[in-house]
Amino acid sequence: MHRIAVTALACLTLLAGAAPAGAAPVTGPDAAGAARLRMAWSVGPAAAGIVTAPVYLAGATYHLEGVADPAKVRSLVRVVRRDAGTGRRLPFATGAIDSIMGYRPAADGRSLYVATYREQTHVWAFRPDGRVLWSRAQPGEQFPQSPMPAGRRLITVSRSGCDVECAHTTVFGWNAADGTPAWSYSLPGGYVKSVATAGHAAVLINTGGTSTLTVLDAVTGGLLWSRTVAGGSGIALDATHAYVADGSLRAYAVRDGSPAWAGENAGYTAAYPSPYGIFATSGARYAAYDPTGRRRWSSGIHPRGTLTVDNGVVYFQQSPTRQGAGPAYLVATRASTGVVLSRVRIWSRISIGDVTVGGGRVFTKALLEKIVAFAPARR
Repeated sequence: MHRIAVTALACLTLLAGAAPAGAAPVTGPDAAGAARLRMAWSVGPAAAGIVTAPVYLAGATYHLEGVADPAKVRSLVRVVRRDAGTGRRLPFATGAIDSIMGYRPAADGRSLYVATYREQTHVWAFRPDGRVLWSRAQPGEQFPQSPMPAGRRLITVSRSGCDVECAHTTVFGWNAADGTPAWSYSLPGGYVKSVATAGHAAVLINTGGTSTLTVLDAVTGGLLWSRTVAGGSGIALDATHAYVADGSLRAYAVRDGSPAWAGENAGYTAAYPSPYGIFATSGARYAAYDPTGRRRWSSGIHPRGTLTVDNGVVYFQQSPTRQGAGPAYLVATRASTGVVLSRVRIWSRISIGDVTVGGGRVFTKALLEKIVAFAPARR
């Protein structure tokens, strides 16, 4: 197993990062602002493609782009930092990193976290200007998922013993401040999904048609519970429950896994807990539930991709399912009622992309070609 060429990053150009505009607040617009969204800026395309949707940190957006290797023997990605207010490219001290895939970065308000994979997994923590805060190689670990901030821990999930299939799944807890290992927990291989909060980490593994949900204490790595669940195409966590979307939306007590409630079967495939309710999506609609499982409202709008719930507003992309059938839009709805606040064009083609918020703005990407920002129009 060859080691990732960490020393290649010794050639970092430690550029002095310009102070980005609009470093606060870290949330998006309120409902009144979301009703007046207009495109603020759009940039792209990247020479080798925009690999991930952006995340927001300290007045800037961060995403991964592909980098063309002149020798055509390596797969390279780099973090691109842009001023959230203007879209202007800002210096990022670390250059291109060898990785055969691009995993969406994560931010916790202080640091940016990135996972890369070549012959082995590597976990990086960057300061907002791109200087390396810490980095950890994981020999033998393959096919990581995006890092997940969890309070003072950073949770990562990767697999090992991979030939035709992977024999093992391992959940790692790192001290977010300095990257020292806090704990690890081994699980069987299979098709893996994972989520984390400040208190808990959950992993859903499907093997041979059987889905098992395991919930760990995010601070200690201790096993809280593990149980077989029905289907389980999507999982989510909050402080009180773990949720499984398996057509129905099912809630399990986060401390012991006891069934709490189940909603109607509406083909749900994903769940999104928030202070404003638990949202569930399917290919035909999305709906909101209260903490007891009572459905508050449902909508026939078809989200494409994930939901982002912030400041009383739900954001998502919407576009036709057929190529050439029409443009893509950013949709903002009121979290309490599902009423559409605004529907703003992203570009002229279909798109699927995650949405992030920060600095009073909303950000997403259009396939591999553009990063797009939206802000409330002036009154």
